[in-house]
Parts: sequence; C-alpha cells; structure tokens
Amino acid sequence: PADASRTLRGRVAAWRSAAMAALSVLVAFAATTLARAGIYPDGHWDRATELTQANADEFVKSNVDAGKTVFVRWIASEG
Repeated sequence: PADASRTLRGRVAAWRSAAMAALSVLVAFAATTLARAGIYPDGHWDRATELTQANADEFVKSNVDAGKTVFVRWIASEG
C-alpha cells in the first residue's frame, strides 16, 4: 500500500505539473495575442504599475514573497 500511494502521489504530481505547464502556455499565448492586437481592457493602465530601476527589485520581491505572480512587460519608450 505504501508503494501504491507513492505511485499515486507521483502521478498526481506529474499531472499537476503538466496541467500547470499547459495553463502557462495558454496564458502566455493569450497575453501575447492581446498585446499584439493592442487590446487592453478599460482601466488597464490604472491597474498597471510602472517599474523603474529604483523600485523594480522590491516590487517583484515583495509580491513573490507574498505568494503572488508577477508579470513584467517591458515597453520601449522614448528617452
């Protein structure tokens, strides 16, 4: 029975990993598609955080430490 539970745990872990990988690819594809189309929901920029060299490390660290996911997108700007 102990070997069976390890096998089941292994299968569940493998399935979970595969599902998360598939979900990550799907989210990345959707985000890329929306970004290329230039389509953002109303108020998007009100919820976005501008990162600078002064605040980027702390912003990412504090969110990751809080168990959140951070998506950083670099946008070319003048200057």
